[in-house]
Amino acid sequence: MYGVGRLICAWGALEQGLEQKICALREAAGDVRNTSMRTKPGMGRLIAELRATVSMRDRRDVSALSQIADIERDIQRIDRFRGLIVSGFGAPEPGGFLCRDQKNNEMHVSMEQLDNEIGQLENISGRLMAL
Repeated sequence: MYGVGRLICAWGALEQGLEQKICALREAAGDVRNTSMRTKPGMGRLIAELRATVSMRDRRDVSALSQIADIERDIQRIDRFRGLIVSGFGAPEPGGFLCRDQKNNEMHVSMEQLDNEIGQLENISGRLMAL
C-alpha cells in the first residue's frame, strides 16, 4: 500500500510542478491573466499548454518540442500504469500485489515495477523543469 501511495503522490507532484512551470513561462512572456481555475486541467491539457507556450517562446527551437513529445509519451505510458493500479487494485501478494486490467485479466505487479515507474515520474519531473 505504501508503494501505491508513493505513485499517487509522485503523480500529484508532477502535475503541480508542471502547473508551476507553465505559470513561470507565462510570467516570463508577460502574460498577466489570472491562472486560478475552478477545475484542474488534466495532464493532457497541461502538456498541450506547455507545448504551445514553449513554441511561442522559442519559435526556431525544435529540440524543446521534441523533448516535450518524448516526455508526453512517457507520461501517457505511466498514466496507463497508474490507471491500472488505481482502478484495478485487487489484493496484496508476496513481492507486490494483484491487479485486474480493463478486460478483467489478473496481473501481478511487482514492487520493482512500481518503484521503477515512480523513479520514471521523478525523472520526468526533472526533465520538465529543465525545459
